[in-house]
Amino acid sequence: MAKPQGSGTAALLEKVTLLAQPLADEMGLELWDVEYRKEGGMFVLRYTLDAPQGVDLDTCEAFSRAVEQKLDEADPIESSYRLEVQSAGLDRPLKRPSDFERFLGTRVEVGLYAPLGGSVEQAASLCFSACDAPLPAAVKHFEARLEGYEPGLLTLVDDAGTSFSLRQADAASVRLAVEW
Repeated sequence: MAKPQGSGTAALLEKVTLLAQPLADEMGLELWDVEYRKEGGMFVLRYTLDAPQGVDLDTCEAFSRAVEQKLDEADPIESSYRLEVQSAGLDRPLKRPSDFERFLGTRVEVGLYAPLGGSVEQAASLCFSACDAPLPAAVKHFEARLEGYEPGLLTLVDDAGTSFSLRQADAASVRLAVEW
């Protein structure tokens, strides 16, 4: 849920998450993620929401107004910042163990720090219909089905049905794939 980015930031994220969680519960929302980071020279506090029925603009606005009031009362952030509230979206990032477990069997987009050939032994034999390079060994971005998860290890299945393991530390991002 919260992204620690240093000890002071981790404590701040915990405070702003604790302020927002009761509001999210009351509104029937899941607090998918909370971020506090510097973007474009300004600090941004971003709440990401999810709900079984989806999250629309009116829901984001209602949550924003409610959480803004709680933040103004508690005043946990000393510097100026911009408050943003957004939906987790169809292509939401998977970060927590519960995210991976919840979406087992689903197609995901995986972005790697280094080409697949350096991360997966059988990379040259894998087959992807959606990837960013002609040869699987050079691929740094691909789609596959998330078949299994253990802390630190993803089990994925390529388009030909071949199962392979990928260390989570090798993945720069894992998101739900959006099928058009």
